[in-house]
Amino acid sequence: MSACPECDQPLTAEPPYPEWCSSCDWNVVRPGSSGVVAPRRARFARLQARLVRGLHEDVLRSHPTPPATADPFPTAGHLPTPGHLPASGHLPATGRLPATGHLPATGHISETGHTTDARHAPVTSHLREAAHVPEPGHATDETHTSQDVATSGGVTAALDNNDPAASPGIARAAVYTLALLTHLLTPAFLLLGIYLLTRGSLFAILPALVALDLAWLLRPRAAPFPPDTRPLTRETAPHLFALLDRIGAEVGAPRTDVVAVSGEVNASSRTYGWRRRPVIEIGYPMWLILTPQERIGLLAHEMAHSSNGDSRHGFVVGSAYHSLAVLADVTRFDWRVGDGLAGLVAESLLAVLGLPVRGLMVAMELLLYRSSQRAEYRADELGARVAGTSAMTSLLDATNTRAPSAISFLETSAHTAKPEHLWTALRTSVDAVPASELERRRRAARLEELRVDRTHPPTYLRMEWVAALPYTEGRVPVGDGPAIDKELETVALRVAQTIRENAESALYH
Repeated sequence: MSACPECDQPLTAEPPYPEWCSSCDWNVVRPGSSGVVAPRRARFARLQARLVRGLHEDVLRSHPTPPATADPFPTAGHLPTPGHLPASGHLPATGRLPATGHLPATGHISETGHTTDARHAPVTSHLREAAHVPEPGHATDETHTSQDVATSGGVTAALDNNDPAASPGIARAAVYTLALLTHLLTPAFLLLGIYLLTRGSLFAILPALVALDLAWLLRPRAAPFPPDTRPLTRETAPHLFALLDRIGAEVGAPRTDVVAVSGEVNASSRTYGWRRRPVIEIGYPMWLILTPQERIGLLAHEMAHSSNGDSRHGFVVGSAYHSLAVLADVTRFDWRVGDGLAGLVAESLLAVLGLPVRGLMVAMELLLYRSSQRAEYRADELGARVAGTSAMTSLLDATNTRAPSAISFLETSAHTAKPEHLWTALRTSVDAVPASELERRRRAARLEELRVDRTHPPTYLRMEWVAALPYTEGRVPVGDGPAIDKELETVALRVAQTIRENAESALYH
């Protein structure tokens, strides 16, 4: 066994995974080797770090349970060993392994659940940063602690006075003002374009066309139904919707009448259409690598976003930010060698015109930053309340340990695996990762303060928060797990076919 070059202790080695030192964390962080995708460098990184840490301390202080004794890495939550995978390819009723010392966001790691309307690549996950910007039953009784006193809306009394999702009034008013101003740009550019065209001047035609094009790009949009997904309705999946109804009653989420099953290592809650109908998107690969109780935590976290006051997902702010993102994408500098001098001048002018757009986006991000982070803590708390702290913590851990393996498998093997064998092969690949490699990924994520995107706190801080919560027993039991698996299997093959088609198409682009 090799010795660590830093501390001379024996290295941990499980070929083909990298060697690393468990004593001093030498070689723990290896970008690209573990499947853990680091986020893009955030704007104003120092300010972001202060905001993240300060908010986390505020959230911990707001909760009556002392966090000092909480271990964010309890022993639980990994998948069954490969030899114990059921013939159906789904998880057994329990999901425990012997202690590994630690325990539980699609770069794209699906953050347990962030609710966004931005589309992600089919084979990447949900606790992540999107290339474009977000658009905007009764549970079985369980025994709870005295602190778990629910209000009529299904939220604990502790959250009423110290709500981790509360948005500061001034920042909220300011971001809504900026969003409304953004929406006013559409009629402003439209009127400007029409006015210039009516001037009848040859020199006014080009500016008029530019103004009309900007008006078209900034127009409010109805969020589409998630593409590359397969819908399930109450008629086709009654057991799944019964579970969603029980979870929705606990977190105060609106009734959901459609579920979109996708090929992402991810899950999300969003709205679609002009009437903003709710839809839950379940990434089938993510569903497969979770234990039954973790799945309940995942659904509860996602559904909580529709009731926790997160303004990012409202029509006013969400659609305004999306419009700005489209305009920023159009005006970004994209000149390459060989495009010529005329192309350089045109791209430079576009980049200059895009500076105010990017400035407005940065301002909205900073104003939303605190409320966005609080919304994640709130969704985590409601997820823990519904599924239990152990399941919620192991779910968060899975985004740093199991999800990267699923992402890596789909990125490298989806174009070769037959659709009918894809899910069994995926489970086998994830199960084969040794405990030492899972531990390295946990440490790497902590050292990198990995977060899905700028709206999510680092996962290890979220785990610390969840571990301090008093919900040892979840309010919603697993229930009809096998029946739900059967309902999802009805579209699993078509999802696998879509994944393979997308993977094959990517080989030629």
